[in-house]
Amino acid sequence: MAKPKNKKAKDKSKAKSSGPLKSIWLFALIPAIAAILAYAGTSNHGYVLDDSSAITDNTVVKLGLDGVPTIWKTHYRYGYWSNAGSLYRPLALTLFAWQWQMWPNDPGAAHVMNILLYAIGCVVLFFLLHAWFGRGDPWLATIITLIFALHPIHTEVVANIKSADELLAFVFSGLALLALWKNGDRLFSPWIIAALASFFLALASKESVVTLIPIAALANHFFKAMDWKKNLITTAWLILPLIAYLALRSSVLGGLTGQGVIASFDNILVNVKGMDRYASALYLCGMYLMRLILPHPLSHDYSKKQIEIVGFDDPMVWLALLAYGALAFLAVRTFRSKPIISFAILFFLLTFSLYSNLVLTIGTHFGERLLFLPSVGFAIAVGWLIWKWGEQAGQFNPAKAVLPSALLAVGLLAYGFKTVDRNADWASEVDLYEADVITSSKSARVHHRLGMAYMKEKALKTNNEQERTAWLQKSMVELKKAIEIMPKYTDAHSELGIVYHRMGMREEALKQYERTLEISDLHYITHSNMGSVLFELGRYAEAVPHFERALELHPRYQDAIGNLASSYGMLGNFEKAIYWFKKGIEIAPSEASYYYFLGITYNNMGNPQEAKKWLDQAYQLNPSLRPK
Repeated sequence: MAKPKNKKAKDKSKAKSSGPLKSIWLFALIPAIAAILAYAGTSNHGYVLDDSSAITDNTVVKLGLDGVPTIWKTHYRYGYWSNAGSLYRPLALTLFAWQWQMWPNDPGAAHVMNILLYAIGCVVLFFLLHAWFGRGDPWLATIITLIFALHPIHTEVVANIKSADELLAFVFSGLALLALWKNGDRLFSPWIIAALASFFLALASKESVVTLIPIAALANHFFKAMDWKKNLITTAWLILPLIAYLALRSSVLGGLTGQGVIASFDNILVNVKGMDRYASALYLCGMYLMRLILPHPLSHDYSKKQIEIVGFDDPMVWLALLAYGALAFLAVRTFRSKPIISFAILFFLLTFSLYSNLVLTIGTHFGERLLFLPSVGFAIAVGWLIWKWGEQAGQFNPAKAVLPSALLAVGLLAYGFKTVDRNADWASEVDLYEADVITSSKSARVHHRLGMAYMKEKALKTNNEQERTAWLQKSMVELKKAIEIMPKYTDAHSELGIVYHRMGMREEALKQYERTLEISDLHYITHSNMGSVLFELGRYAEAVPHFERALELHPRYQDAIGNLASSYGMLGNFEKAIYWFKKGIEIAPSEASYYYFLGITYNNMGNPQEAKKWLDQAYQLNPSLRPK
């Protein structure tokens, strides 16, 4: 090709080469904008569900950027509880710590970040699909990404701040696969460095992206026709960040799998033996496939006793086995003739495999959020079928492909409507649990959570005594329903005790707490709450052992620390009171009440100089504590 002889020729050449790139970006932005429009309403939502354990009640995250070193050295829920953990996702917690530093206790900013991450993920997915499937027609990648962007099964991920771990993993793993593709069959290039860094960050967000390593090899095989030796060498680069992540994870968790224990309440398959375990797992796999195809109704929870153990006498088990068998057969049958369909099915099966509970027993038996990555395979299959129906000579023209375009438009509108409608349920805890107590009416956990929400979000936020009592009574009804479904549900028993306490029924509260501790002496919140009631009754010596037991079970539990210190103060044991108030400051240095009561304690000891030092710090943190 002849070089341009003058500046005008150079400018024309540049314009010609940049034109297609600008056009591609326009196509890439279509699904991104659709995603933003679908989820824009979540920007004014509050903290919901697991946001408490990951953010609002996480003492390490609430340290802001000062907590980041601890985040990378501890398990995922270290700042929330003292139990052993099995998850290591430091990048997600680092994001939450930064958000808290910049916008403390502001869920709106975090929701906007989730929306932007999702939109960025859609752009990355578009370019990855466009690279894999060829650059002839951008409509193929656009259709697939649009289906993915508007699929209602993603509402739990995007609308729940905590699920930024899934979004970060999606963005960085997509960048890693794109960089690996750009590298081609070269042994090494700068693209490899980008792939290694991106994949490590993806793993540090959510470990399940490990299933994308074989996906990278399949993409090379299907769409580059790369010979197996070069394919193996190229894909093997992703093993390096995996080794680095696993080494870091193992050192933090004390082993690759950690030391956390999976409760049967979280996964009904725990402790189930024999053929019933596999039958139930297959039944759940069938449920996942049904939710992917028809995402209605949706619920954040499917725990006991919403789903029960089944056997091979259940026809749904055989339907699930038939469906997955058919998918596997179709993937093999189309391996050479229809590579995109085969790839789509294998993408779904591989990324879903970790969540199937057929081989590994994971922390839950069913969760809609787990379909986030596998749904890419579904979108590829459906998108390719629509594109293939309407394409002519390798090009899809929506104006000419009337029927497939109309079907796509109707499907996207239906998905979009369902997504927007479901997003409204995630506005607050009360909204979410009131919606899901209908779709998951047999779930003890949903009734329990709704009862808690009525108390926390309604009863405790009104100054009207009649309204407060009415909400507490509604809370009591839901908690009793949870206990009716699961008589030994310790959390529900404990929360019912709190309701009695809030209603001034202290003796009833004590009886309920005693019942909870009969079921499990390991319930640290109940020990702390029981100590609080005893404290209010002036029974300080009886309260102390309960606070101590709570801290034995959860050494960083702030409520118990402050109350134990106060109990010792009331008993005249000022030395121990000072010790525990200072322990509280060590854990939560921004909590003004610790400084205040520490100052009061020093005053009671006859040390006004030391008291002033701590009281001044309390007033600085919270001016409302200063006497008027």
